[in-house]
Amino acid sequence: MATAPRLDLRFLVFLCMYGGAGGMPAWAGNWQITPSITVNETATDNVGLIDKNRESDWITDIAPGININGRGDRLKLSFDYRLHGLYYANDSSRNNIQNSLNALGSLEVLENLFFIDANATISQQNLSAFGGSTNTSVNINDSGNTTETRTYRISPYFKGILGSSTEYLLRYDLGKTSSDEGNAFSTQTRQLTGRLAGTAGFSWLGWSLDANRQKNDFDQGRDTTSNLVRGMLTYRYSPQLRVSLIGGRESNDYVSVDEKSHTIKGGGFEWAPTERTLLSAFREDRFFGNSDNISFTHRTARTAWKYIQTKDTQTSNDRISGTVGTYFSLLDSMFSSAIPDPVARAAFVNAMLLSSGLSPNAALQGGFLTTGVTLQERKELSLALLGARNTVTFAATRSETQDVSNGTGSGWFLGTDFSTLNNVKQTGASVNWSHKLSGLSSLSGSVSRLQSKGTGDSPLKTDETMYTVNFVTQLGPKTNAGLSARRIEVDGTTNYTENALTGTFSHRF
Repeated sequence: MATAPRLDLRFLVFLCMYGGAGGMPAWAGNWQITPSITVNETATDNVGLIDKNRESDWITDIAPGININGRGDRLKLSFDYRLHGLYYANDSSRNNIQNSLNALGSLEVLENLFFIDANATISQQNLSAFGGSTNTSVNINDSGNTTETRTYRISPYFKGILGSSTEYLLRYDLGKTSSDEGNAFSTQTRQLTGRLAGTAGFSWLGWSLDANRQKNDFDQGRDTTSNLVRGMLTYRYSPQLRVSLIGGRESNDYVSVDEKSHTIKGGGFEWAPTERTLLSAFREDRFFGNSDNISFTHRTARTAWKYIQTKDTQTSNDRISGTVGTYFSLLDSMFSSAIPDPVARAAFVNAMLLSSGLSPNAALQGGFLTTGVTLQERKELSLALLGARNTVTFAATRSETQDVSNGTGSGWFLGTDFSTLNNVKQTGASVNWSHKLSGLSSLSGSVSRLQSKGTGDSPLKTDETMYTVNFVTQLGPKTNAGLSARRIEVDGTTNYTENALTGTFSHRF
């Protein structure tokens, strides 16, 4: 088993702040740096999230933080970090420190040639799909079903134009996922990608060639390797409609210890009837069967719509960094076509959530940690209604996750809950409404429901419902206070209810 070099937050921060040798003026530009302090006081009637022998407690959460947003001459950065110190009135042995981070940076090292992207997240993730969770940005409940999970990624790449019309890209990705569970969910992914794209002498006929090699190193379980070469011919039927044919070859050792090869064939289309609407649908024949990638986005002055349907293999790096499942990630995904620049989009989404009284890092629902390579089929539908005083978001998801290793030792679903399961299906929906009572105050409420089913020798099932109400008011130009209440009902493999009331005071310096 390979030993992974350490990739930590300090390296990413150093990269973003000092961005390149020779004193490059990366910081020159427009920057906003906002330190803050938040104090949350929570009273709960079930601190351990258990059915019997319930314990109530009073929890103090002191959370200093810093938010950085801006664009320099060659550097773009969105950085939001909170350090949560949790203190329990009735049982000090539960006292702990938790981190919350969402960071994204892009550096242009050599003008129009060499770039470096970096991102990092630290969040609370569910260990079991059947243990229930509080779905909050910080885990104050001592249930044993969540763990702090860290995902860091750095991606240097070259891109440019060869000749008059051929674009090229050469990218290297290094990602690392780890958690407080030790090595159980530790994964390092190294990926080398090359791409060429251009026209075949006619403006209506385009082509592209992609090559990819990925190496996944797991601290527990068998390491895996995959290779893929894919070519695409695209016919532009009109400025709004493009049709593509796909062919290629892939090999990997996911299903067996020895590498197996498979031919890729497929096709699809992209249709953009207006600048605000885009529909794309592609299907390929892959080694695991049909692979789907369907996406629909539409926006108006006051709404944003999105539907995604995918089926593909995933590692823990892909899953945690790509689908965090927070209010931030939901709206960030919905506005991806309207605001292509990820850093500018992050600033827009954070400002919108702040004005609505919603926590960017508050989790929506669903998800759980695995190790190894899994096959996931996922459908997501989301809608945002943006009014002058009201904001409504709706999200519905359905996913099925299964092992692709067929017991060859690559590992997945560590933990006693999953030792006999073949797959896990999760179906959920959430609705959030936020209303501005005045220029200084807002009221929000949400309802979410999640059902998890596991099939195998010992089937499992858990239903979870959560209700929240939140009031936020501005005490001064940089000071807010709030009061929120929640109720959680979990039934099935795990059974419990919890009622909690939280008072919040925050100040930005």
